[in-house]
Amino acid sequence: MTEVRSPGQAGEDLLPAAESRGSAARSLTQRAIAIWLIGFAALASAAGWGYMRYRGTQEEAISVPLYTVERSAVELTVTASGTLALGGQQTLESPQNEATVEQVLVEVRSPVEAGQPLVVLRDRSKEQEVRSQQVEIQKAQLDLSRNQEKVTEVQQRVAAAVEQYQESQQLLAQGFLSEDEVRDDQDALDRVRSELKDAQLTVTKTELDLKTAAETLAFLEQQLSDRIIVAPIDGVVLEVKTTAGEAITTDTDLLTLGDPGQEIVNLQLSTLDAAKISINQPARVRAIGPDAQDYLGRVVSLSPQALAPNGGGNVQEGQARVNATVKLDSASQTLIPGSFVSVEIITEQQQNVLVVPPEAVQRDGSETFVWVRDQRGKAEQQPVELGLQGLDLFAVTEGLSQGDEIALVPPTVTITSGMPLAAELPVPDATDAE
Repeated sequence: MTEVRSPGQAGEDLLPAAESRGSAARSLTQRAIAIWLIGFAALASAAGWGYMRYRGTQEEAISVPLYTVERSAVELTVTASGTLALGGQQTLESPQNEATVEQVLVEVRSPVEAGQPLVVLRDRSKEQEVRSQQVEIQKAQLDLSRNQEKVTEVQQRVAAAVEQYQESQQLLAQGFLSEDEVRDDQDALDRVRSELKDAQLTVTKTELDLKTAAETLAFLEQQLSDRIIVAPIDGVVLEVKTTAGEAITTDTDLLTLGDPGQEIVNLQLSTLDAAKISINQPARVRAIGPDAQDYLGRVVSLSPQALAPNGGGNVQEGQARVNATVKLDSASQTLIPGSFVSVEIITEQQQNVLVVPPEAVQRDGSETFVWVRDQRGKAEQQPVELGLQGLDLFAVTEGLSQGDEIALVPPTVTITSGMPLAAELPVPDATDAE
């Protein structure tokens, strides 16, 4: 007999079998997870042990600025500020007494050429003297002309008297005239000859007077021409000391010229700095301001005497100043006379020596050393012997080689031998970010 089951009853029969299969699957999954966890734990344990072992054998590197030792120059300098001026200065003076400035043809900073008119003067009294002398010459020329005419007229009379005397002698020889008559003609000839001599002397005297008058006129005209003051050199007008309409006298200062090919710097040094300076020491000159160019020069003068700031002779400690002058080797053609400039006078110098920054040098009592990063990247204390010690660089005479890397140790950092050193990366600025 066939058994008939409802759908619900059939599902009830399948339930135990399904539950049995699900339980088996869960059991397998749990075992897999357990195995995975055990493996992970083992790996983690091994990794942790390795990390701890690494930490136990390695020190953490310290980051510090590093400097590569190289060759350069080390200098000791004296720094001062001074005023730029032009050398070869000439102050032009008035050559005339009681003159008036008629015209000033140049201004301050005007370039001028030798022979160029600068100032025009006017001397009315001298102009009157010239006119008077010109009148005297005209009179002398008229007198000379008249006297020369007189000589010509007398010469003609002398010729006539000579002819008359010769005829009288012939007539005397023929018996037509007496000796007394001939003697009268002789006397007449002697008189006219004497008159000719006097006329000729007058002409000579007049010629001499005319020559003297001409020389006087030339002298006066030369004085009058001096009213035009010209440049004696190629240069630049540094100062104009007069104005149009000003009444001046002899030796009155009119203007000052300077030679732009000779640029100098006038300095005032402290007595302490002046003691380090000597003639012909090299110097660097630069304008005060950003992006200023350096110009080379040398010390050309150093006062042997210290002066108080007011220029007097009562010198007190801390107030004394010593005047010095530095001349540029070649003209800058850009620096302005009268402007302030900075000057570095090189008092001592060493060329092509190993150098290190001052902050790299450490001291322990009498011992001087630096921290060198060796080939393994670790700190090594290296004793050094120092040479010339400048403001920015120290010379090293022993203990280092070119190319050595040394640490620039900040005051807050302590370094020990064997400590790993890493180069400190520079902080990027705004331009780097862009």
